[in-house]
Order: sequence, then C-alpha cells, then structure tokens
Amino acid sequence: MSPQSLDAEQLRSAFEFIAKRMKEKSEALRQLDAACGDGDLGITVTNGFTAVENQLAKLAGEPPSRLLRTLGMTFNNAAASTFGVFFATAFMHAGKAIDGLSSVDASHLPGMMRAAAEGIMARGRASVGDRTLLDALVPACDAAEAAVADGGGLEIVLDAAADAAGRGAEATRELTPKVGRARWLGDKTKGVEDPGAVLVAYFLEACRDACKSL
Repeated sequence: MSPQSLDAEQLRSAFEFIAKRMKEKSEALRQLDAACGDGDLGITVTNGFTAVENQLAKLAGEPPSRLLRTLGMTFNNAAASTFGVFFATAFMHAGKAIDGLSSVDASHLPGMMRAAAEGIMARGRASVGDRTLLDALVPACDAAEAAVADGGGLEIVLDAAADAAGRGAEATRELTPKVGRARWLGDKTKGVEDPGAVLVAYFLEACRDACKSL
C-alpha cells in the first residue's frame, strides 16, 4: 500500500525513482522536440536529472521545502535552458507552498502544483491554450484538487493528475504555439504534442509510480 504522507527521507527516495524514470524518457522527448523544435529537450532532461540524482545523496535530513528548492536549482544549473528555468521556477514555488512542513500528504499536492503553475505563468508570460507545458500542468492541478475534495490519498491524487496531464498533452496536437521559439513554426506543429506538456505528463506519472514503489 502506498504511504499516505511522505517525510523528507521518503521524498528523497521518491526523487531517486523519478530521476531515473525521467532519464529513461529522454530519447522520446528528444524525438518529439525535434519534430517541433530544436530537439534539445532530451539532453536537458538527461543532464538535469543526472545532476538531481547526484545531489540527492547530499540532501539527507533536509526538510521537503528545501529539498525541492535545491533540486530545482540543481537541475537548472546543470541544464541551463528555457525548460531548466521553468523547472527551477516550478520547484521554488512548490517548495515555498510547503514551507515549515516535515512531511507532505495528498492535501498539500494541489497547492504545490498550483503554485508551480502560477510561477511558470508569471515567468513565461504564458496561459493555458498557448501550447506550452501549462496545457498539461493546469488540468493536472484541477484534477488534483477534485481528487483531494473526494478524499483521495497520495496515489489517487497523483493518478488523477497524471491522467489529466496526459489528456492535456494530447490536446496540444490541435493548438498553435503562441509563445517561445515554437511560435515561429505556427501550424507546422499541428498533429504533434507539445514536448513540454508531454514532459509534465511523464513527470506526474513518475511521481505516481514512485509513490507506489515506497
């Protein structure tokens, strides 16, 4: 049975699982990014999550908030890029949402995710519908909130969030990019999922599976 809350050490173990899983997804992300961008997202994911893996051993005993903030900056320092900035922004805001807590349970997830989404919106000046990672992350926030309202535990909430993110990523096939480098491609991206949105779906799936593994 999955735990109902994660303390600092369990969260650190979860990120070991997540980093490994995300590195396994790097080639799929590279191919997807190459179809509608410059193809560097796979390298970003590999470098960023390798650095996260290496940093985790140094973070034993750190509270959840500091753990998230440190991992966000670690990722960006190792994989400086537009996505690296958004990853760091998301983790800084998610960490701030749980300041002072020694553990995280299902009730905290929607606030963490919403804070991450709002931070990315402000940093990237993007909205839902612009064909970005927000088209997966915001529906995931909504699904997480609904699952918590229904009394769901960690695994159920993460499963709902991952499923919503997957549907949101799929829907980006029909959207025209409005921000970033991809906007220059216009309708050429039609029929291809936004790589950032797919990455969010992969990440939330990894979070859910990490929770199951604990």
